[in-house]
Amino acid sequence: MKYLNQFVLIGIALIAVSIVGLATSNKFLTEPGQPVNPYATLEYFGAAVIMLVNGAISIGMAKKQGVFQAADTNKTNAAEKSSR
Repeated sequence: MKYLNQFVLIGIALIAVSIVGLATSNKFLTEPGQPVNPYATLEYFGAAVIMLVNGAISIGMAKKQGVFQAADTNKTNAAEKSSR
């Protein structure tokens, strides 16, 4: 769960929207009264890939800075104190 940041969540949501758009021939992704964009599914999928890459980069940067190790250390210290 610690690797599930906002970028990854948005990427997952965009993939879901892209799949629904593909299943409905892009009619789900079109505003009422507007012509159907034949590339809408690909646009949403491309945005999802960008968000997932952004999430992976931010997770990698957090690992380099030791954010996750510090959080794990704090949890271990809290567990040790509560067990005493």
